[in-house]
Amino acid sequence: MRVLHLPTVVGGMAWELAQGERRLGLDSKVLVSTHPRFDYPYDVCLGWERKGPLGVFLSSLRAFMKYRSQFDVFHFNYGSTLIDFRSRGIHHWDLPFYPKAKMVFTYNGCDARQKYRTIERVSASACHEDGCNGGICKNGRADKDREKRIRIVSKHAHHIFAVNPDLLHFLPTPISSFLPYCIAGWDQIPSPPYQIPRKIKILHSPTDRIGKGSHYILPALERLSRKYPIEVILVENKPHQEALRIYEQATLVVDQVLTGWYGSVAVEAMKMGKPVAVFIRKEDLGFVPEGMARDLQEAFIHIDRSNIEVVLEGYLKSSELLLSKSEAGRAYVHRWHDPDYVAGITKAVYEV
Repeated sequence: MRVLHLPTVVGGMAWELAQGERRLGLDSKVLVSTHPRFDYPYDVCLGWERKGPLGVFLSSLRAFMKYRSQFDVFHFNYGSTLIDFRSRGIHHWDLPFYPKAKMVFTYNGCDARQKYRTIERVSASACHEDGCNGGICKNGRADKDREKRIRIVSKHAHHIFAVNPDLLHFLPTPISSFLPYCIAGWDQIPSPPYQIPRKIKILHSPTDRIGKGSHYILPALERLSRKYPIEVILVENKPHQEALRIYEQATLVVDQVLTGWYGSVAVEAMKMGKPVAVFIRKEDLGFVPEGMARDLQEAFIHIDRSNIEVVLEGYLKSSELLLSKSEAGRAYVHRWHDPDYVAGITKAVYEV
C-alpha cells in the first residue's frame, strides 16, 4: 500500500508516522509545501518559500497532477490539501479528483478548534485569551471558515484523526477519532537515567506564548526562583536537534496551562525521563483510549493556571515525587506514543 503524507510535517509527526508505517510494511512518503521551520525531515519539498503566488499555485497543481494517481492513501495534515489557499477563497479544490484513493485527514489544533464554541463549552482556554492566534478569531470569521472547511473535508474523507482530543468536539462523527502524537527522531532521543541536581532546572518551551499560557507560567516560575535554587530555561525558535540538546539539561518541564492537552515537547521530554507539568482537561478524556486516560493521571504533574506555583513547589521539595513522575512518564510515552503503535492505528484505518 502506497501512502503519501502531505502537505506539512506538523512538528515532525508526519515523518515519524511514515517511518512507523514503513516498518509495518507500507510504502509511506512525506511531501511538504515549504521547508519545515525546525528542519524536520521529508521526502519531497515543493519549495513554496522561494516562490511568488503564481509559482506556489503552479507548483501545487503540478504536484497534484504528478502524485494523484501514484498513491493508495493520501494522508493530509493540519486540515490542508494541495490546492488549498484559504486566504484566496480556495478550499480543498483537489479533493474530488483523487481517483480510487482513500483520503485521511489529521487535524492538529486551530485548523479545527473554534473560538466561540470553545468559550461556550469551558471556563478557561487559549480561546479566552484575546491575543491567541494573533487575534484573528475575534470577529468569528475564522470559526465560520473552519466550519466550512470541515464540511468540505467530511464529504470526501475516509477517516479523520485529531491529535488533541478537544478537536473532536468540532469534527464529524462517526468518521473521526483520536490519534496520539508521533515525535520526529524517536529512536535518536536519549533516555538516560534521571538525575536531580542541586540546582533544579525548569524548562518551558513557549512556541506559542499565548496559546501555552506562558504569561501565567513564567511569573509563577519567577516567584519560585526567589524561594528555591532553580534555573528557568526558555527554548524558543531553535532547530529541532538543538532544542532536544537543551531539553536534556532540564530537571522538570512545564508544557502548557490552557489548551487542556500536551504537545510534542512534552512527549520528547518524557521520553528523556523528564517529569512534565501540564494542564489536562478532564472533560475531554472520553475521546482517548480508556487505558491512556487512566495512565496519564500518574504520568503527568497536573497543574492549571491558578496553581502552578503551589503544585511545583511540592515537587521541588520532594525528590521522590520527581523520580516517580520520571518513571511513570517514560513508561507512558513508550506505551502510547511509540511510532509503531501509532502507525498500527493509521494502518488499520487505511486498510478498512
